[in-house]
Amino acid sequence: MAVRDDRLQVRVGAIAKRRLEEAAETVHLSLSAFILQAAQRVADSILADRDSIKLSPAAAAAVQDALSRPAQVNERLAVALGRPTKFRWLD
Repeated sequence: MAVRDDRLQVRVGAIAKRRLEEAAETVHLSLSAFILQAAQRVADSILADRDSIKLSPAAAAAVQDALSRPAQVNERLAVALGRPTKFRWLD
């Protein structure tokens, strides 16, 4: 079991606190456990949205089509790749 030494403090109005307490009692959790579970669910949802891209079927097909074709180096790109860089890799 992980050691939980960190604390969060939240100021809340009486009506909001009573509503949270009532909901926590309904699911047989302490107020702290209820709030922590709810906050973690919201955080997971927010972070999942940040880490994924949602495409329409047409956009997904266009991406798949582009990935299935080999890249072609045109003259401008070949020239740019042949120029000396202005920076050095650290490796």
